[in-house]
Amino acid sequence: MRSIETLLLLANLLTFFILTVSRLRAMHWTSYSALIALLIAVAQVLVEGPRWQMVPAYAMTVLLFLVWLLHNSAPVVGHSGQKKTTRRLAAGMTIGLGVLGLAVSIALPMVLPVFSFPHPSGPYEIGTLTYHWVDANRQEVFSADPNAHRELMVQVWYPAKGNSSSPRAPYIQDADAIAPALSRLENVPDFTFEHLKYVTTNAIPSAPVADDKPSYPVLIFLEGLNGFRQMNTFQVEKLVSHGYIVVAIDQPYAAASVVFPDGRQVAGLSKNQMNPLIQQSIIPVDSAPILNGRTFNDGIIPYFAQDVIFTLDQLAALNQSDPKSILTGKLDLQSAGTFGSRWVALSAVKPADWIRA
Repeated sequence: MRSIETLLLLANLLTFFILTVSRLRAMHWTSYSALIALLIAVAQVLVEGPRWQMVPAYAMTVLLFLVWLLHNSAPVVGHSGQKKTTRRLAAGMTIGLGVLGLAVSIALPMVLPVFSFPHPSGPYEIGTLTYHWVDANRQEVFSADPNAHRELMVQVWYPAKGNSSSPRAPYIQDADAIAPALSRLENVPDFTFEHLKYVTTNAIPSAPVADDKPSYPVLIFLEGLNGFRQMNTFQVEKLVSHGYIVVAIDQPYAAASVVFPDGRQVAGLSKNQMNPLIQQSIIPVDSAPILNGRTFNDGIIPYFAQDVIFTLDQLAALNQSDPKSILTGKLDLQSAGTFGSRWVALSAVKPADWIRA
């Protein structure tokens, strides 16, 4: 959890005990605990940003504040019975709703936290860049538009020079689009993964490449069905910190969702829709699946394997002249490999075809 979130939960817990234990209420320093908790809640929303997992904690803060007001609204002068009745009511409300509320408000943000990535163990800092590539020689078979070409979003992480004060890249660049897509694929409410937009990484956008070596070996990460290119960030960052360049491909219609620079979003097909195409590549049947009027006798894996070949070709061109003026000459494509998804069968790709530059 984030620091102010943790502070708010502790403030709520302390306020609960102060309002329910008379000895604690007698201490002068506890008089404004509920007000302090309310101010912390406001600071958390303004500084860190709200998220739905914290709603029970916000509600708990408001409830405890109201109970605190009820305690302090009891008349100083008047019938002692009225004062006792008011305080018994306040205590009953605090204990009855407080125990349940505290349990939920603490558990929920812990189960779905705004997590952080540990600093990787290697000697290098991490830089990252994102590219949009269009394969003009290949039709997009998932689209009914005969003029549509295959497009890929590709993110590159590389050993970099940087410092502790450099701004860090978000975990998911287009979290507002990717998170709802992940939720729908998992059959949970759209807001379930909204908190991912607050997660940051150890990567520095557009950082200069480390210059202690002339080039670095390249690994291509394949996300797999209904995944997203950043899903193995913890593994990617560790590899990069030890001197690898990692290239992750977002494959439209296989990925959970792909967002292009012009704002277009391509939602991934469900497993039920994609599995017949995948299985045809593994255990072919006579009645091959059909998509957009096209029969896939070899299934879909050879088509996805072409994404890898195209990416390697683009990386070779990038190595000659990077339009972002960062990676030129830094990719050792003679030492290239892949990891991640098992359903892009690279055994079907001839190594000699990998690099055509």
